[in-house]
Amino acid sequence: MPDPRTEVTLALSLWQQLYLRHIAHRRIVAPPFAERVVVLIPHPDDEVLGLGGTLLRLAGSARVELVYLTDGRIGKGDAADEDRMAAVRAGEARDVAARLGCGAPVLVGWNEHTFAAPEHAPALIDRVAEVLQRVQPDLVFTPFLWEAHGDHRYVNHLLAQALRATGQRPTVCGYEVWSMAPPGWVVDISAQLEQKIELMRCYRSQLEILDYLEVARLRAALHAPLAPGASGCEVFWPVRGDAYLEIVGAADLASPAAQRTIALLTAPETLP
Repeated sequence: MPDPRTEVTLALSLWQQLYLRHIAHRRIVAPPFAERVVVLIPHPDDEVLGLGGTLLRLAGSARVELVYLTDGRIGKGDAADEDRMAAVRAGEARDVAARLGCGAPVLVGWNEHTFAAPEHAPALIDRVAEVLQRVQPDLVFTPFLWEAHGDHRYVNHLLAQALRATGQRPTVCGYEVWSMAPPGWVVDISAQLEQKIELMRCYRSQLEILDYLEVARLRAALHAPLAPGASGCEVFWPVRGDAYLEIVGAADLASPAAQRTIALLTAPETLP
């Protein structure tokens, strides 16, 4: 019987190899690199943190459809305030879409508590498929496939099923929220960074919880060396549509066991 430790070792090693190969073969891309774009967003604010600068660069050069999948009601962790929080975050998302010139966003607004429940998957897949059929995108932004947050990973399950249902095979770009994505595409957002910070200010409800402005600046600066002369960059994991379906098909993104997420903002217990 194979030693299960071997699988763990190989999985971690292959991940490091994947990251290194993307750094070595990265492409510095400048919009417009697509004409019709769909952005799948698990929680209102993920889109600005992950690709706000790129969306600003795409403004006016591509049709961009923002699709907010959950209502973000768990945002503050106050069970008594969830309905109000859901309404607030929907308003904040509309504000961001208006500032980006994207038109009215698609507010699926699924209850965040039941978003990844298996029995609700068909309805959510249908909603994503409806957008794909209407927009016919040549590029779909979705959270990076192995994001730390279970909801973010689950979006990829919904997207893959919707792509199979529609027969579409656009390029799929994984964007960063909580995790580092292999930087296959690098977008210089030096000129857009301050605008991105202002977009993040639209999510006042979330800034009361965490200084996302600092997170956005640090992430942009961390990636800046990937583009000559840049002071801030966003990076993406781009995958051909056919290859994306194969990768998703080989992973467990949908079972309840696969949704587990540790407390992301607490210090690791292993720190000396």
